[in-house]
Amino acid sequence: MDRRLQDILFNEFSNRYDRDIIYVIKGYFKGEDVKDVNQELMVHFYQLIGRLYESDSNLFSTRSWVRTIAENFCKSELRKRNGKRKVQLVYDEVSVNNSRHIEDFEIDNSSDKDLYDAIKDFLNNLTKREALILKMKYYYGKPSTYISRKMNEAHINVCIQRIKERLMRRTGIVDLESFVNRYNTYL
Repeated sequence: MDRRLQDILFNEFSNRYDRDIIYVIKGYFKGEDVKDVNQELMVHFYQLIGRLYESDSNLFSTRSWVRTIAENFCKSELRKRNGKRKVQLVYDEVSVNNSRHIEDFEIDNSSDKDLYDAIKDFLNNLTKREALILKMKYYYGKPSTYISRKMNEAHINVCIQRIKERLMRRTGIVDLESFVNRYNTYL
């Protein structure tokens, strides 16, 4: 869509529905928050006009659709601000069983014992939350945005880097790459 046309459509949209949008926002927010949310919501509507107007121009002439979008946006904003999205840890029976029986595991080879000790030392320095973040990233291969949403952590890559640095200091591993190459394993 042409930028000039998008600006014209947005101005018309804003003039037509500004009162309705403010009314919906005031149902959820008070004071200065109304202005902040209104600004963010108008940016959202501007982007929607750019994406959807050519295919569904009827949407933008429907007051109920505009109110629904505004209500959903306000609810989403409240969730973000109040931290309503809590992390739900999933009970992983396989991991629990493996961790219970790891002491029963006999190690014949001394290099395997070194690996076992290194990994055990490595894992003892992690909290459950950190272990879950690393497991989601490297074991399940989940993207950082997914982990960020599930764990309610804003900068997941920075968090992972800090975990790695702290583990390297505590375990004495100078370089994780050399650790992986030495034991021919993946973390």
